[in-house]
Amino acid sequence: MKNNSAEPKKKANKIYSNIGLKLLSVVLGFLVWLLVLNIDDSAVTRTIRDIPVNLVNTDAITSQNQLYTITSGDTVDIVVKGRKSLISDLDASDFKAVADMSKISITNAVPITVTANSTNIAKKVSITVVDNVLSVELEDEKSVSVPVSVVTTGEVASGYTVGNSVAVPNLITIRGAASIVSSIDRAEVTVDVTSAKDDITTNCTPVFVTADGEKVSDKSISYDEISIVVTVPVYKTKNIPVHVDVTGDPADGYLVSDITYVPETVDIGGDASIIKDITSLDITDVDVSGCTADVETTLDVSKYLPEGVVVTKESAYINVKIAIEKSVTRNITVTTGDIILRGKQSGYSYDMSMGDSNTITVSGISSAVSKVSAKSLKLSIDASKLSYGDNTITLSVPDGDKYTVVNTCTVMVKVTETQ
Repeated sequence: MKNNSAEPKKKANKIYSNIGLKLLSVVLGFLVWLLVLNIDDSAVTRTIRDIPVNLVNTDAITSQNQLYTITSGDTVDIVVKGRKSLISDLDASDFKAVADMSKISITNAVPITVTANSTNIAKKVSITVVDNVLSVELEDEKSVSVPVSVVTTGEVASGYTVGNSVAVPNLITIRGAASIVSSIDRAEVTVDVTSAKDDITTNCTPVFVTADGEKVSDKSISYDEISIVVTVPVYKTKNIPVHVDVTGDPADGYLVSDITYVPETVDIGGDASIIKDITSLDITDVDVSGCTADVETTLDVSKYLPEGVVVTKESAYINVKIAIEKSVTRNITVTTGDIILRGKQSGYSYDMSMGDSNTITVSGISSAVSKVSAKSLKLSIDASKLSYGDNTITLSVPDGDKYTVVNTCTVMVKVTETQ
């Protein structure tokens, strides 16, 4: 029988033969792998941008009644160096940038330090801050009180108008950088009144506005009031006529020839108990003293309304024109044929003749005076009041709307019995 026990021994001998070379091959292979790995994961640098800068110890400035404005450096860029496998996955959120305001320099520069959020990352990377300075502008803090102005938007329902809005508080104190606060003229609150028929009460957040109407948005501005309570009255309107008259007299030789204005009616609103007794808007203070030319002016209707009464936007102003014309004088010749004898008595005859003068003098604006005639004056005498015999009658001539009678004339009427 053949002995096979030698076969395993031969195989074992093959495995362990040249063991040194085999171990050397393994070591060399590991070294080559390690070398390749190190080459692929070598140290690299990378720029990480726009890391937000956090401010600490800001009370070092604010406690001195000063405010600061960041002029540059509110974000910072860094260059990090480390293994590629670590560096490639980093971004701005892995780092924290801090500016300590207690370390501000005389040039208002604050140093910025940047650290990694993770201790593990901090041990494996180096950090270089590209621009490690935050620059600020310092300014004194100032407090001022500004009025609250209510602005309405939209249109109330037809036949209604808004009254004088009330804001509580109507004055607020604001604090902030002196240059910013000093530019603020008022605090505005806005209320939408679209289709409203009843009073509106609402809470509003103020917006700060300059005298030119520009909005001021600055985070340094602070105020105590959380919101402003605004009440906007909504009234039913009433339409009333407008009457315009003048005060004073034009220059010598000139007269007011016409008064025109638009609109001729206005819509007012207010408490029913107040406006029920208002039947017209009477304006009598358009001054024409010493004028030689037309006067044109725009009047604010609210000036002529009692307290508590408002006017709609469409009726807020009245455009007035006062026509001024040069005064002229004209003599009008009168004949007996221009005079009507009224109330003649039966059994008497009447014989008219002109007196020493047969002219009537009228004075006024040329456009009116030029149209006056003896016939248009409608001259008449009441015969029932005449006496028997000779009668001297001074004609009574009334002034016209745009002219006056300077002097008149006399008429002789002889009353006799009929034969």
